[in-house]
Amino acid sequence: MKRIFSFLIIFFAFSFFVQAQNNSVYTKNKSAIKSFNKAVSYMEQRQNRMAITEIEKAIEKDPNFLEAWLLKAEIYDFLGKANESYLSYAKVFEIDAQYDPALSFKLAANSYKIGKYSVAKKYIDFFCNEVDTMRYRNYDFKRLREFIYFADSAYKNPKDFKPINIGPGVNTHFDEYWPSLSVDERVLVFTRQIPINPNSTSRDPSSMQEDLFVSYFDDKTGQFIKAIPMPGNINTKLNEGAQCISADGKTCVFTACNRPEGKGSCDLYIMFLRGGKWTDPQNLESINTASWDSNPSLSADGKYLYFASGRAGGYGKTDIWRVRIDAEGNALDEAENLGQQINTQFEELSPFIHPDGRTLYFASRGHPGMGDFDLFYSKLDNNGNWSKPVNLGYPLNTMGEERSLIVNARGDIAMFASNVGRKDLDIYFFLIPEEIKPVAATYVKGYVYNAKTNQRLEAKCELFDIESGEEMVRLTTDKITGEYLVTLPVERDYAFNVEKTGFLFHSENFSLKNIKDPEQPFILNIPLQPLEEGVTVILKNIFFAFDSYELLPESYAELKIVVDYLNTNPNLKIEIGGHTDNVGSKAYNKTLSENRAKSVYTYLISKGIDKDRLSYKGYDFSIPIADNATEEGRALNRRTEFKVISNK
Repeated sequence: MKRIFSFLIIFFAFSFFVQAQNNSVYTKNKSAIKSFNKAVSYMEQRQNRMAITEIEKAIEKDPNFLEAWLLKAEIYDFLGKANESYLSYAKVFEIDAQYDPALSFKLAANSYKIGKYSVAKKYIDFFCNEVDTMRYRNYDFKRLREFIYFADSAYKNPKDFKPINIGPGVNTHFDEYWPSLSVDERVLVFTRQIPINPNSTSRDPSSMQEDLFVSYFDDKTGQFIKAIPMPGNINTKLNEGAQCISADGKTCVFTACNRPEGKGSCDLYIMFLRGGKWTDPQNLESINTASWDSNPSLSADGKYLYFASGRAGGYGKTDIWRVRIDAEGNALDEAENLGQQINTQFEELSPFIHPDGRTLYFASRGHPGMGDFDLFYSKLDNNGNWSKPVNLGYPLNTMGEERSLIVNARGDIAMFASNVGRKDLDIYFFLIPEEIKPVAATYVKGYVYNAKTNQRLEAKCELFDIESGEEMVRLTTDKITGEYLVTLPVERDYAFNVEKTGFLFHSENFSLKNIKDPEQPFILNIPLQPLEEGVTVILKNIFFAFDSYELLPESYAELKIVVDYLNTNPNLKIEIGGHTDNVGSKAYNKTLSENRAKSVYTYLISKGIDKDRLSYKGYDFSIPIADNATEEGRALNRRTEFKVISNK
């Protein structure tokens, strides 16, 4: 585990040790000094285990041999063993607190690392108040003090988190991390570190490799079943690590390291589920650099790929970046750094962008935390600025390492990896408190089919936010099944447009406001009419002011699609038809329906469509498609259509 703060390593303390070798005021025991001298010799040769053995002998011979305790503390400090180092430094202070008051910094740092925050607070205050800090400007004591004060406060004011181990179907005595959850929460993909040689018992990093595994949720047991290696050609003898799965489960971006065709130490790769099988992984050459690129997270609309990278142009050792991509994962622009609000001069990793498109979760060693990597969240405002990151708090964050957090679409359950209380990383889940929930999202799924033959169709789909006109998702349905699945934030109204060459485009709208159970999908199957004379399509996303023929701004997204469709089919001639409900007189509704049809006709001409290809007509309420006795029926009858007149 990498250490956060820079300490004086054992060689910086040689002046003390040389003095002790010849003349110590803390011991006269020659045998203890002899063992001490052997320990120093072993230390110079980097034989730390032998040095520890000899220093233990020296301490056994004289428990008050201060320099021996100090040497022991420095060796353990160098080895990154914070608890042993803390205990040894504490013994130095116990023997003589005035020997070197600056050692209080190391006591503060090590007690912080082992979760003794109130003790760390005492020592860092002692250092800042009693030591000439100008002599120790290379000690990052101001930052350490900020972190200790934060951790002490967070520990004393725990959040309502109850992390639960996800179970033996997923977690083993190896490391499990980087979970990805399907939108229906039934498929879990994650990374497991396993021995290169299955018969080896070594856990040394050089003898391990990363592979991707998958587990499925079992309704009977309420748990994920025993995981299996992910199917396809993804896993190799090298490392396949951090990954993410798209909302529809058909795109996977993952990290692979040290591959012959790689651009850097670790690169991002992409593969697609087509015809029930995963394609061979392809290097994302337009995104990867000669540096380390990893930790991918796809936005729910598929437009952006977030990732961590050690590339040039960042603020720290690793930063979080994002890049706009096309459907094949190719970069459309240069990758952009998320900026200093998110990234620090230290390390930021494991970004996860929630399906709401605005809430980012990530791990950091640079923002005030509890010890190692902590988990944070930040929200994107309407001006494109990220809010100040918020630490998710204790007990989710601990003195251990927490990272790779994901949140389900509903925004009420999260998963993350932690090694708290154990050597290996496991995957945990917890219920998210209300104050840190993202905007809930649900998923819309269905299929596109030929209205005449019922044959499933591959078609292009676009979803828009009706109020803002913002394009939310652009996708292509499955080539064989015609199926699609998209994740969308709730509490919005959406327009859904589908088109395929040789067919009339289909216009639909639906509302995700006041959804009682976001876990249940919104089902929407789309029929496409073959492009033939006399066929009519309802323009469901054309809106008028009440009792008026004034087009509302919410109509412009759909009108643009009509313009594009007419430009793509230059021989097509259509009639715009206006229809009303039966409220009011026939004469009144005749005029209203005709004026509404004319408004669309005029708009199309203003966008360059030849008027000779267009006509319009008002039908009042003479051709209802629903019962005018109900409000729902009357709403369906108030509509705008276009009818194919000819296509020659």
